[in-house]
Amino acid sequence: MNIKPSLLAVAIAMATQSAFALQTLETTSVDGNDKKAQSTTDARVSEDEGASIVTAEDIEQRQATSLEDALAGNAGVVIEETTNGGSEITIRGLSSDNVSVRVEGAPNNRRLTSHRTTDSAGDTVWLNMDMYESVTVIPGAAANTYGSGSTGGVVLLETKDPESVLRGDDFAANLRYTYTTNGQGNRISGDVAKQFGDVFALNATLSTSSVEPAEDANGKQLTDNDETTDDLSYLIKGVITPTQSQRIELSVMNDKTEYAANTPDTLEKFRVEDRTFAAQYGYNPQDNDWVDFKARVSRANNERESDEQTGDWTSTGSVETTYAEIENTTVLGAESSMTHRLRYGADYTLDDVDFQNGYTFNGVRLSSTRKQIGGYLTDTISFGDALKVSGSLRYDTYSADGFGADVDGKSSFNSKLSAVWHPLEGTAAKGLGFIALIGSGYKVPQLFDLYGKHKVKVFQATDNGDGTFTTDDISPCLDTDSSNKGSGTCFLPNPDLKGESSLSREIGFTFDRDDLVVDGDRLSTRVNYFHTDLKDQITTETAGTVTYDGTTYDVNQSVNRDEAAVFGWEIEASYDSRGLFGHFSMQDIAGYSVNDDDSHTKDTSLVPRIISTSIGTFFADQKGRVGIDGKYRQGRSYSSTSRGVTSEYVYRSYYVYDLFASWQFTENLGVQARIDNVTDVAYSNSSKAEDADTGEDTTAYKAGRNAKLSVAYRF
Repeated sequence: MNIKPSLLAVAIAMATQSAFALQTLETTSVDGNDKKAQSTTDARVSEDEGASIVTAEDIEQRQATSLEDALAGNAGVVIEETTNGGSEITIRGLSSDNVSVRVEGAPNNRRLTSHRTTDSAGDTVWLNMDMYESVTVIPGAAANTYGSGSTGGVVLLETKDPESVLRGDDFAANLRYTYTTNGQGNRISGDVAKQFGDVFALNATLSTSSVEPAEDANGKQLTDNDETTDDLSYLIKGVITPTQSQRIELSVMNDKTEYAANTPDTLEKFRVEDRTFAAQYGYNPQDNDWVDFKARVSRANNERESDEQTGDWTSTGSVETTYAEIENTTVLGAESSMTHRLRYGADYTLDDVDFQNGYTFNGVRLSSTRKQIGGYLTDTISFGDALKVSGSLRYDTYSADGFGADVDGKSSFNSKLSAVWHPLEGTAAKGLGFIALIGSGYKVPQLFDLYGKHKVKVFQATDNGDGTFTTDDISPCLDTDSSNKGSGTCFLPNPDLKGESSLSREIGFTFDRDDLVVDGDRLSTRVNYFHTDLKDQITTETAGTVTYDGTTYDVNQSVNRDEAAVFGWEIEASYDSRGLFGHFSMQDIAGYSVNDDDSHTKDTSLVPRIISTSIGTFFADQKGRVGIDGKYRQGRSYSSTSRGVTSEYVYRSYYVYDLFASWQFTENLGVQARIDNVTDVAYSNSSKAEDADTGEDTTAYKAGRNAKLSVAYRF
């Protein structure tokens, strides 16, 4: 496949402009580190408390084009990549709206357009990793200060800023090109940044790719059509530092993905577009421990369109999320052996949703809104260097408005207490620390849970008390074509739903030591056990039936019923030296649901064990490196019954190995190579399947061997 002429022209123009600018711009000395210290984007949870951070440098080293690539090796995170480049995220066995994904602060809430939380289109997020300066993962209750949706954890993505591109210069530009062989594709991205005087800096990133369908190890194409997946993304950010104490960030980012439906009988195409606008302000006077103020306003618009095989694009659902937060940090006792770091703030989230099923009815917009308001207080107390204790309290309330019915949600208080203890500093066991955490989390109901699933309007019915309902209008149960009787299901609204809640406990240890084996090396280890109880889980139940014009329909409703638990071990260890590097992570989890008689049923849908490894070596004074990555997923089997039909699911265990190498020719020119699935093994994250008539294996396998070559040049 050739590079599209328009994409090549963009790359050449960017490189030419960069080279010309280097010859004409005057040099201005800027202390980028000082200005970086005023960033308004740092997470509310430290790495000591469980946060893990992947930087832009990590993303580049891993040749990461997806969130799965970027977070490979994170013990608590499982990413499922779709064939069209999207990501479905699971943290500690919880997924969908139990995991909050936030770009520049604004939650990515596109799943609100879809009723079924298991719907792949609804749960998928599309993220172009070329846009981001950092990806922070905070698992479980450690993330409870972020409010609703953090029962599983949060994923925070912050876009690139001028300092990360400039690296101390007053002008810089980067150009990257990546070619892949399986799912033949080209990817071009570039960054440009300029410092204007001492006050203003600007950066821009442009990324585009076009990828053909890949094949599995059996030579079968992963999609049932030959259509490419095309991506185009851009980021523009300005940073103003009027004084050493102040920092203002203004940014706009746009991601667009086009792909075709993975079905043999249609060439329906889809377009997903995410637009994010963000403004941030930070004020941190160096001589005032009482003030470290941050404020942010961001708006994210997520829209999905379909051409419905006509070539004309029609919206199939959108979410516009407006997010605002204010926060201040006060340090007490900065000069003493015991310090308090108080962090307190408030946030506001408004989701304005156009639903994917029936965009309008009689010209009326089918939509709903959900408003969330929260506040939090965290006190982190440090007793010298040996003990750090952190406690937090979070308050949330929500309301919803749609279809002529207002919902005033119940408020929620959630708390967290954590401790990190290093009692052995100054001994032979220095670097050893112990960690413990207990905390609660919360998730507000989905709009579809409150108002019911519908095609044209809300279903209304009278309960006859004997398992049957009566209605005067069956149209909400039908497809858009009302003649298609019997194909729909009636969903009753439930404005009295409570939000889901969680209670998590963690205990473990860390070990961090420099100069352990040789001078300049470092070993970092974290081992922890967690147990999360979930209450008032929202699930769909059949409330009865309704008969209309001779046809009987099921009547379903979202209710609070299930209680469940997820628990297990997480292990991570990293070693770095001038000659060797390595990483190991393992997640071993299980779970159960609580039945009406308080008995427990094992949750066999969870992946029992996932292991990730990476080992390699540097050479030629660290100009080059080679290594091998490995990943293992343990198989499982279980049965599931829905609407009287029992299905069996079998997932196979697998090992997959990847080879990688890189060489830095000059300070400005580097080359990377990678071979994913080097042994070309047929593996799948999906259940084993076969054609009922022919017995042919129809399992949805992942991509086979794929070579990836990247070239990066800094102007």
